Amino acid sequence: METVLVQNKIKLLFEKMSAPGYIMNNYYADGLINKLAEDTEPEISFMKLLTQISDLITDALGRIEECHATVKVFLVRLLAIASRKELHFAKIFSKRGEEIAKRFREINSSGINPSLRVAHMEVALAMVSHDTGVSWLLETGVWKEILSLCSEKQTVFVVRQTYKFASRFMWKLNDMSDETNIRQVLSHVLKPVQEIDFCNIYSLTPEMEESFTKVLEPMLHIIMAVVTEVDYMPKQNILMGILLREHGIVSYLHLVMDRMREMTLQTTKLIVWLTVAKSFLVKPLTADTVYVAEDFIEVLAVYFNIVQTFVARRSATGALDFCTACNLIWLAICRNKSFNYSRESTNIHNKLLFMCLVPTLVYIKEMGKDKYTEKVYERIKGYITKILNGTCEHTAKAAYALRDLSDQLDSLTITIQSVKRLTCMKNHLNNEQANFVFQALFYILIEYDPTIHEVTEEMYEDSQDKVLVMTYVLDNVLYLVKHHDINWCESLEVICLYNIVYNILQRPNLSCKFVVTALNVIAVTVKKFLPPNLSLLLESKPGSSMHELGKLIYMKMHDLNWEVRDSALELLLVCTHISYIKFPPFQKQIMENNLINVAATIAFNDHEFYVQASALKCVGAATQVSAIWEQLRVQYPCILEKLLSILRNNQEGIVRKEACNVLCEVYQNIKLTPAFKHTLYEHMVSSALSDFHWEVQLAALKFWKIVIQSLLNDQGMLDGTFPPVTFSRETRKIVTLNDIEIQKRLLRILNELASIGCLTVLVKLLQEDTEVEIMDTALSLALEIDDILSKYKVHDGVKLNENEVATIEELLCYIKEEEIDGAQDMANAEAATTSDNVIDGILNASDINLLANIYERHMSLETGKAQTNTSEICTPKIKLLKFASPYLFVNHLKKNDLKALLENKRKWKEGIRSLSSLLDDVLGIYEMNEEVNTLDCY
Repeated sequence: METVLVQNKIKLLFEKMSAPGYIMNNYYADGLINKLAEDTEPEISFMKLLTQISDLITDALGRIEECHATVKVFLVRLLAIASRKELHFAKIFSKRGEEIAKRFREINSSGINPSLRVAHMEVALAMVSHDTGVSWLLETGVWKEILSLCSEKQTVFVVRQTYKFASRFMWKLNDMSDETNIRQVLSHVLKPVQEIDFCNIYSLTPEMEESFTKVLEPMLHIIMAVVTEVDYMPKQNILMGILLREHGIVSYLHLVMDRMREMTLQTTKLIVWLTVAKSFLVKPLTADTVYVAEDFIEVLAVYFNIVQTFVARRSATGALDFCTACNLIWLAICRNKSFNYSRESTNIHNKLLFMCLVPTLVYIKEMGKDKYTEKVYERIKGYITKILNGTCEHTAKAAYALRDLSDQLDSLTITIQSVKRLTCMKNHLNNEQANFVFQALFYILIEYDPTIHEVTEEMYEDSQDKVLVMTYVLDNVLYLVKHHDINWCESLEVICLYNIVYNILQRPNLSCKFVVTALNVIAVTVKKFLPPNLSLLLESKPGSSMHELGKLIYMKMHDLNWEVRDSALELLLVCTHISYIKFPPFQKQIMENNLINVAATIAFNDHEFYVQASALKCVGAATQVSAIWEQLRVQYPCILEKLLSILRNNQEGIVRKEACNVLCEVYQNIKLTPAFKHTLYEHMVSSALSDFHWEVQLAALKFWKIVIQSLLNDQGMLDGTFPPVTFSRETRKIVTLNDIEIQKRLLRILNELASIGCLTVLVKLLQEDTEVEIMDTALSLALEIDDILSKYKVHDGVKLNENEVATIEELLCYIKEEEIDGAQDMANAEAATTSDNVIDGILNASDINLLANIYERHMSLETGKAQTNTSEICTPKIKLLKFASPYLFVNHLKKNDLKALLENKRKWKEGIRSLSSLLDDVLGIYEMNEEVNTLDCY
């Protein structure tokens, strides 16, 4: 039925498009095209197979010249989707092929609509997916007009689509084993470089070089797009053989590199790619092929020769760009999991990577001569010697040449370029290479450590370039220690990382970004590099960096920049977590520096809600350590009431969510009075039912899950089952848990859950008006209870008692939203009046002592108000006059197929972007229906 409805809507759409003057809404049209382009849904796949689709498109293309530009673009994009199916392509192009070819021949004209040009490129890309489309392109010759797009002034998107078309077109010809047409296409593409006789041009003027660049650059990009197809290039193929052996493209590129300085980097990258392709021509990739270093000896030779060329031209930046590009090239090739390399072959990447580090090593050694201690300088020399011993003679020669060039130029500027390019590669390294890079970066950080050498005032006056170096270095270090296995076996320096970064943070005038990154590095080092061995279980020595960590956190928690405060709180959270079991001495630092108390103050008063949320996480972690929590209670005896106030009144959902999470931790780790438990239950009922932020509702449901688990554990359940015997707290005796006893205990739990409002929450949230994510969580929680009841056959024992709520409708009548208290409005008015009086007093005062008196009087008023407020517990927004009974809960689960209801809600939610719904949007059916609100609600 739905399929027939969709077909009718599609027919209606084509009828509307044929109407004169019809204009489509681009937003809805794009949404429909994107949906039709998907093949993931059966509905879409079925529609693409219908023969009437090709007929409708064919008829519409016959009237396309009369249509508005928006309709033309939509029809051509539909043609692109249909052309992916060879049958549709054959039917449409047999009737409209000449007209389509004519429009392709005009694709390069200045008068064509840019969106229409992009749509035709989509058609071209669709055609190269099958043999029939490629044959049509060759027969009509329109592929030449398509390739010419990259030679004109087109948008970046069109040019990239052209390169993609060229690559797919040539590799499809390779799959078809069509050598004749491969030669024809390559001859057309390479014609610009073959027509320029560089050997007879003795000198190039800037004008000549500019004109040659315009001609050669598109050709280079097309060939680059072809050879970078790593799924095709390593295997046995015809295309690379013709390109390399018959056309001799590499020789031409060497001439271009020698004469055209502006295109040097692009040319050298292509030379390396083609040299790699040549290696695979000699030894193609198969399932059992194992590559050794000798297979890529020519690649390394070309690499080192080009590095020497850049050095000869005194272009250190060019050499670094080339080395970085070669690393990424090798990574792109090695990303294919089917490659098998010998141990010697894997060192190729290390050789390529080493060249990127040469300017960094030069900087380290240059700084070390004057600033490092003799011991540190010897370690650096040992590290460099170790690296050189792991390379070959050619690597060493190229490295020394680049070193000499760096010495002659501004080493600091070159180092900036080096560490900046390492940022591009940091997520492409394996663990061995990450350790390799980490050591080099670590020794740069040492140079920024004020304690390594004698401190002078000039040292703190860093240039902008030096600050940039250290910022890039620290950012790279953070990524490496966070995402790679940096261990002391490979990099002993990681043990000292904490001390170095801590010392650097003592420098003045550090940027906010640098401090944030440094604090994150310290957090990772504390988390990953403090093993719980015997030495760390002892208290750290006074004066050591580890001993001063608490003071550092305290200082940064008071920083003016909220990003720094937030990072300091994240570090405190890590320290609080590991102080529980792994590293207890941290407890002393946290308590001595009053860190959790400061975090609580931030949670209650900071103006940035992200910082408030981070501070609340620290408060939640403190509940695990009784000594820290007791210290917090001394300063904030009403902290639990404050948390409830945040949960109820804070305007930011993320803060309310974290307050809810803290209360979950409190419930699990802190012994609460019955009175506060009752209040807590009321607020959690209110948050679960009435909070506008769905994450807060999920956090409240997480609380109820903890409550349920706690009640089950109290009744003797362990790991989801009841043991044969348990200890009874009521009778203080060992009790045998037979079926009757278990049923009695489960009924007791059900009654308890009913009395605190938990069952009311679950029943209310299992209604059709609940959001999918919340209903899913509530249903899983309800079914978990129901499974336990079914397992122990408790359902029959659940009866409806007198005066209990029997139906959902009746229950909803007893859920009341509290009215805003008038006293609260009066308090707000009084606060506003007090503030106005203070301001008036300040404006009228003429003596500084009077100003001080006014300020003190204002603060005393605020303190008194705060004490008054904390002594009163705020009331929840939702009040339950009656609770859902166990009978109502069990009956609701039994009579309703809640899983089906949830699935229908999911389908409805997804249906908003379904094909039928998108067709309604394009057709404007919602606006035509007078019985439906005309607002587009989604």
